Amino acid sequence: MRASRNNSSAYVWQPGQGPDASALERLRERAPMPGQPMGEAWFMGDERHMFTTLMHEDPQQWPRSELSSALYELSSGPVAFGPMREWNLWFPYLLPRALELVGRFRANAFEDRRLYSMLVTATFVHCPDPEQVSPGLRRDLLDTLGRAMLAPSHWSACGLAGDAFCSPVQRLPGVHPGDSLYPADAFSASCTLIAKYLQPELIGDWLTSALAIDDPYWRAGWVAWLAGAAPMLLDGAYPDALPLKDEHSIVWEGSHLLQAPSALVVPGLAPASFLGSGSRHALVSALRKQLNRERLQRWDARLAEAGAQRSDFDYFVLEYRNAARFVLGRYRLD
Repeated sequence: MRASRNNSSAYVWQPGQGPDASALERLRERAPMPGQPMGEAWFMGDERHMFTTLMHEDPQQWPRSELSSALYELSSGPVAFGPMREWNLWFPYLLPRALELVGRFRANAFEDRRLYSMLVTATFVHCPDPEQVSPGLRRDLLDTLGRAMLAPSHWSACGLAGDAFCSPVQRLPGVHPGDSLYPADAFSASCTLIAKYLQPELIGDWLTSALAIDDPYWRAGWVAWLAGAAPMLLDGAYPDALPLKDEHSIVWEGSHLLQAPSALVVPGLAPASFLGSGSRHALVSALRKQLNRERLQRWDARLAEAGAQRSDFDYFVLEYRNAARFVLGRYRLD
């Protein structure tokens, strides 16, 4: 097996640098196809559905509905019933192969958002403690699943493609007739993945690179994500505590499954946190060094300029300004 990239080397986000091919190959090599099909976690009666269609060696032949159902089952099953060997075998097998399906067909942005988000949820369920993940595997997850948003097919000289599965610009029926600033789903899942698995000492450079990407809609998405992620980043909340319907919602497919472990309250013992204290401190500390009112105002002007010719764009700018105002106060950036 080829050696993985140095786990402690700098980690940055750069458009065009998507999932690393060598890291994907290592993930595939670590997990050959299990000998038996995976079964569902939730069923009534004597007959348990088995995901036999996923035994096909070509992932493009997997029915999307079967793949989505299997990912939900191997994520919700361990939460409700504890680990099972078949789920532990099928998760690492499906991960790299399903990831290669994301973004393959641009018309499936909605399905890709769901698929990617469920892959992130499954990773959190099966690898809940980053410190217990081997350094090589941890870096390979960051270099593959963590870079899906940066794949060349989602970017152009103008910035993030409008139909990219990870775009924070979405049409939300029943909310507003125009575009909404909505970093939930894939965008949020991806940012949360890095915040959890990247070593604290590398978070500052990653944040610098992410905020330096010169795209007004991407930056607006980041500000909205920071607003919605405040309970996780500042208070240590678990994703299941994030509000589903909120001005700054950042929930993603399956995030409700990620719950704080049940435990007796012990006086003097800090409650469990989804993101490690070192990671939270590093991210917030870096944020306070890099983001301030002046920079947010520059982004505001650039966003308004970019959308000047678009109809119904005032609502989008208003959402950005509300998020920016919230972030300034909640993170004490001034």
